[in-house]
Amino acid sequence: MKEKKIADIRLFEELARTKSLPTYMGEIYKLEKDTRLICTRFARKLREKGFITGNFDHLYIVSTPLLGEQIIQESVRGTEQRVKYYDVGVAVDSFNRKTKQEKELYLLKLISNVLQQIASNTEQLSLILDVYHIMLQLGSEMAIKHLSKETSQYKVTISYQIKSLQEKSTAIIEYHDYKKRVTRKAAFLDLNMYEDIYYLVSSITVKNGMICLKPRLSQTASYHTQAYPTPITIPIHDIPLLEIE
Repeated sequence: MKEKKIADIRLFEELARTKSLPTYMGEIYKLEKDTRLICTRFARKLREKGFITGNFDHLYIVSTPLLGEQIIQESVRGTEQRVKYYDVGVAVDSFNRKTKQEKELYLLKLISNVLQQIASNTEQLSLILDVYHIMLQLGSEMAIKHLSKETSQYKVTISYQIKSLQEKSTAIIEYHDYKKRVTRKAAFLDLNMYEDIYYLVSSITVKNGMICLKPRLSQTASYHTQAYPTPITIPIHDIPLLEIE
């Protein structure tokens, strides 16, 4: 069976053991909605780096006072093979007294600790720690690579940032000219939803000094791209110089 790359991380909560599935974190443990974006950033950056989770690709973390603080246990819930649950001991009162920033740092470490439980080898463990430290340093400014194209003459990379709910997520283009030995980089688009980038940029072409980003062609894609001009064309000389090698 082909091993899967991580696709999604979500936070849940449970006050008492029941037969029903847990609810999303935010009622028992007080949490602002955009704090959950930590999970999305962690999962997307790990996926970019090739983090393998095995026969599942959705990691669901359940905070509960039923376990001691930061005790982690794998939990058998539901029937979907693509999902794996882990219960983690989190004291309710202690968590709720934290500031928003303290909660974000706490959850970032919690997610990292659970991921380390499923790392299959030292290489995979290194990926987790690498992303953890990048997120500590950059937070929502962290860029996640979406698509790139490389030839003997150039390399074009399209990345995006996942901002808070009060901000627009951003699409970024980076152009390396191997012949002239220069790099150009800029934000080129504000995204209504970060997921729009998956549909807006399906292929990259470079011709006559222009970079053309073509969208996906499907009914779902049309929903995500209807608010944007497509295809997106960017003159290379309009992208600011970042550095000369």
